[in-house]
Amino acid sequence: MRTSSLLLSSLLAAAAPSAVLAQQNVNLTIGPVDYTSWTLAGSAHARNFTPGNGFTYSVLDLTDAGSGGQAGSAFAPAGLALDFNQPFRFDFNWYISTVQAQDLRGDGMTFTLTTAPGLGSGGSGLGYEGMASSSVAMAIDTFNFSGEPVSPSVQILAGGSVAPLATTETGLGDTIRDVNFQWFGHLAFTPSGLNDNTGLLSGGIDHLNLGSFSVSAAVDFNQLGLVGAAVFYGFTAGNGLATDGHATSWATAVPEPESWALLLVGLLAVGWMARRRQG
Repeated sequence: MRTSSLLLSSLLAAAAPSAVLAQQNVNLTIGPVDYTSWTLAGSAHARNFTPGNGFTYSVLDLTDAGSGGQAGSAFAPAGLALDFNQPFRFDFNWYISTVQAQDLRGDGMTFTLTTAPGLGSGGSGLGYEGMASSSVAMAIDTFNFSGEPVSPSVQILAGGSVAPLATTETGLGDTIRDVNFQWFGHLAFTPSGLNDNTGLLSGGIDHLNLGSFSVSAAVDFNQLGLVGAAVFYGFTAGNGLATDGHATSWATAVPEPESWALLLVGLLAVGWMARRRQG
């Protein structure tokens, strides 16, 4: 366990964030990511562990499988200075789990960009409804009432509202829960090219066996109040009367002892060069 902690700490130190980063692309699937350092709310909890299979994991659970009435959120500790006249993209992995296959599916989760990390209402609010109006999200909605888009669906949300700007129904049913393979997701922006902080916001989910689904909507970041602000990225989820678990994780290979020796030599060399510059 000490080896895994050292590995995670060294990787994160190499990529330590400042209070606000000028960064247009974030790929949480390749990391490094330590979810225990994120701002957590509600039922969300995170852990790092090494199960002995050659990997160290950082796992974020927003809601727990088998427990209903939960809502949780988690946001990265540093905000981004996004330029809304330039493209940006966020990549992440996610999965939904259940204790028994016949359990009621719901309610869903979001990947959210906001100026004010927090937690909205659970259930059909997906942990997003009621959050700051200066926010946008891609929702993976897995429950619907009559008259709503048939779940599971992917949606674009904005302004702390769960009334979708756009929706794509997937027709997946309960197969969206997969115990063998995780899903991948992305949220991407294509600017208008007019330097007016508007453009097309697109979200998508991809699975090795179940296919790819995407949704897009026109957005005006001026109206949403995100222009010029520190933008935080993260997840929200809620399960209401259902008992689905919503989670994401990151994994890295644990180096063999020989690799640790090479890493130590490299770190010593860096320290020696730093002292020479100071001299």
